[in-house]
Amino acid sequence: MAPRFDRSVLSQPRWILAIVVGLLVTVGFARLGLWQLDRLEERQEFNVTVAARMSEAPRPLEEIVGQHGDDTDALLHRRVIVEGTYRSQDEFFSIGRTVDGVTGTLVVTPLDRPDGSVLIVVRGLVPPDTSGPPADGFAPSGGPVTVTGRIDDGEEPSSIAELEPADGHLTSLSRLDLSFIDVWVEGDVMAITLILEGTTPPNPEGIPLPIPPPELSEGSHLGYAVQWFAFAAIASIGVGVLVWRAGTEESATEDAEDPDSLG
Repeated sequence: MAPRFDRSVLSQPRWILAIVVGLLVTVGFARLGLWQLDRLEERQEFNVTVAARMSEAPRPLEEIVGQHGDDTDALLHRRVIVEGTYRSQDEFFSIGRTVDGVTGTLVVTPLDRPDGSVLIVVRGLVPPDTSGPPADGFAPSGGPVTVTGRIDDGEEPSSIAELEPADGHLTSLSRLDLSFIDVWVEGDVMAITLILEGTTPPNPEGIPLPIPPPELSEGSHLGYAVQWFAFAAIASIGVGVLVWRAGTEESATEDAEDPDSLG
């Protein structure tokens, strides 16, 4: 005969507490799973947006900025054409960077634009033993140039404060923090950077290794969501099994103590 469940267990304080805690844990895990699904959807939307923007032919920066104004999010990852003159004397490095498994020094050069603004151009990666700045052997053209590239917004500041240049001339920094760069680079520094794709005329002494486009993967959000939902299932089933076992054991004990019980 199937075991009988004693419902009186459900009125016992310890099992009421166990059920409540189990429900709270289950709901918490389920909410985390839903949060990961939301993150996955955001990542998918981001990937679609970035892929669409990078698939477009480059357009003049003035046209893009005129269309979107100061909305940095609307400018990001768009391919643009920019005219100007490199300010090689104000070039600076960001050492210890890795691009596609290659470690080297990131070369960043201000570009003076005809309207008087300054665009920070991330020209690419050079070998770690490159002397400079300016990067020895990787000098850009000294005259007017037309560059193409992708709009970026720099990087978040480092958790460790950047060292202020002793002589007031920026030569190296750990992160491309535009707020910090704006302090030490003379001129009206734009609130965006350009990830260089090409230069006309080409660099006479070689082009640094270009920075590749961002990887458009969906990350681990789906896997994490499945894990959280699995934890929710385990928590709910586990509490249910414990309560059922306690109820059937209670019933069996009562039956054993009652000689008239039919079991």
